[in-house]
Amino acid sequence: MDWKRNFLESSLLRRSTNKNNPNEVQAKCVDLAYSDMMTAGRYYSASFLNDKKKICSATNSAITESNFVFSRKIIEDISLLFCDNTIGNGNRYATGFGLAQKLINMTFKYLYVFSDLIFIDKPIPDFSSCDCPLDSIILNGIPYNKTVWSKFTKADYIKCQNKISDLLKSMTLDDKLKSLGNMAYDFLNW
Repeated sequence: MDWKRNFLESSLLRRSTNKNNPNEVQAKCVDLAYSDMMTAGRYYSASFLNDKKKICSATNSAITESNFVFSRKIIEDISLLFCDNTIGNGNRYATGFGLAQKLINMTFKYLYVFSDLIFIDKPIPDFSSCDCPLDSIILNGIPYNKTVWSKFTKADYIKCQNKISDLLKSMTLDDKLKSLGNMAYDFLNW
């Protein structure tokens, strides 16, 4: 498992990240998650209400202020930094909620992966309340309403996370995966 860890550190954090500085690693986690969100967000970024720096800074602050406890309220709050509701028109649009869920969920995933570099002087947070980051790979594996993740409303999102919870309940999981809440589904299927 160490080789996987070393690979992740070198490929994701790169040499420029001071791995002895937990705040820098945490900020890099948010930055990586922003890049993941931009797979769909790039089409709409010119219309975002805020720039990358403001969105990443607010995300980092919201997660820190929550004491690293996931909540869907963080997604709702961060979604307003993208737009009031939707960006685009016709069938070519994204929702702020869809973009924010990807950003927040991927940030928590990276915080978990790099937790031993971030939570050096404090206990590692409880990740059991985390949701699964939604993308096309995850959505292909579950029955849902066929809305793409970047167009999810809060209702679509909750419906999808509930289906993931049901799927996880039907699986035999080890204790480590059980401790990750719905985020476990991402590790099992990505």
